[in-house]
Amino acid sequence: MKTFALSLSALVLAACSSPPSSGMAGGACCGGDAKPAALKPGAKNVGIVIFDEVFITEFAAPFDVYKHTGDKMNVFTVSPKAGAIRTYEGVVVHPDYCFANVPKIDILVVPSGMGSLTTDLQNAEYVAWVKKTAAAAEYATSHCWGCFTLAATGMLDGKECTTFPTSVDDLQKKFPAVKAQKDQRYVVAGKFVTSNGGLAAFEAALYVVEKVLGREAADKVASGLVYAPDNRKFAMSPR
Repeated sequence: MKTFALSLSALVLAACSSPPSSGMAGGACCGGDAKPAALKPGAKNVGIVIFDEVFITEFAAPFDVYKHTGDKMNVFTVSPKAGAIRTYEGVVVHPDYCFANVPKIDILVVPSGMGSLTTDLQNAEYVAWVKKTAAAAEYATSHCWGCFTLAATGMLDGKECTTFPTSVDDLQKKFPAVKAQKDQRYVVAGKFVTSNGGLAAFEAALYVVEKVLGREAADKVASGLVYAPDNRKFAMSPR
C-alpha cells in the first residue's frame, strides 16, 4: 500500500510543475524530465491508458490493485500524446510512455473519461492502437465506459461484456454485435474483462491478479487494500 501511495504521489507532485501539452513525442518518457521506473525482468507489464478528462477512479483503481503485487508486475501509464494530461477531476498527471514508445503490454487497462462515448470512438488512431495492443495482450480490460472503446475495435463482437450500469442499453444499441450484460459488476469473456467501473474496477482487477498470479497473491493484495468481504468474494468470480 505504501509503495503505491509513494508512486502515485510522485506522479501528482511531478505533474504540478507543468500544464498539459499536446503532440506525439519519442524518448524514454512522455512526462517531462522524470523517467519511468526500470522494468523488472520476468514481471508482467500492465499498461494503463490515460488521457485528458479520464476519470480518476477508472485508472487509479486498477493501478492500485496491480501495484500491490510488488515486484510481480510492472505497472505504468501510457497516453496517446506527449506531455501531461488533466483528469476530469482536474488532477494533472504525467504518463510514463506514449503510444509510440510503450513497452509490450501483457495486461491492458482501458479506463473511461468524458470522451469515451463520443470523441474517443471517432479517433481512428486511438481505436486502432487499442485493438492492436489488446490483440497482443494476455488480458484486455476496461472499466466503466472504456468498454465502448473495446467494442469499437470489433474484438467484443459475439462476446459478453458490460459497462457503467445505466449505459448498458446504449452499449448494446451502438454495438449490436456484442452481448451487453446487465446486473453484473464485471464480465469475463476469455481474455476480455469488462467492469461497471467504480468499486467494480477494484474487483475486476483483483480477478485478473488471481488468474495471473494465483489465489495467495490476490489474497495478499485484498488484505493490503482492505477489501470488504463481499468485494473480495465478487473478485473471485464474475457476477
